[in-house]
Amino acid sequence: MPRVELTEEERLNIQKKDLLFKRFVEPGRLCLIEYGPYAGKLCFVVDIVTLTRVIVDGAFVTGVPRMIIPLKRLKLLKERIKINKNCKSGFLRKTIKSTKILEEFKKSNLGKKMIFKKKRDMATDYERFQIYHAKRELKKKMNVLKSKKDSMNKKDNKGDKKKKAKKVKKVAAKK
Repeated sequence: MPRVELTEEERLNIQKKDLLFKRFVEPGRLCLIEYGPYAGKLCFVVDIVTLTRVIVDGAFVTGVPRMIIPLKRLKLLKERIKINKNCKSGFLRKTIKSTKILEEFKKSNLGKKMIFKKKRDMATDYERFQIYHAKRELKKKMNVLKSKKDSMNKKDNKGDKKKKAKKVKKVAAKK
């Protein structure tokens, strides 16, 4: 059989599919800052300085200025935009708005959890009190429904056993 040569791009795609890690430190990668004065904010990797440090930028959208930050403080996220290495903040902002990457992140599980946590942190004492009582009432109703369902299942099982016993007796009587 003739040997088919793969293009460089096809070789890279095949190699990436077999890799253990999926999120690489690369320009355009969306990150969550986990520690420091900007903890809990999103940023984008703009350039790689050393093995342990990168330049990140929020492009006036997320509230993070352009700065060098250690990788240990970042959590790499799945979302990524295509930007050139060391691009300017204005270009990054246009790219963020055109790709709507932040809206895509808000739909992800981590984004939903972050929004929920912010809402919970902003709740007043009275709102927490209302939530507490609503959960309590819901649990009571669920327990009542569960107990009714269990009792119905027990009754059905008893009736089934009696019917089976009668059938066995009839079969035995016929023989």
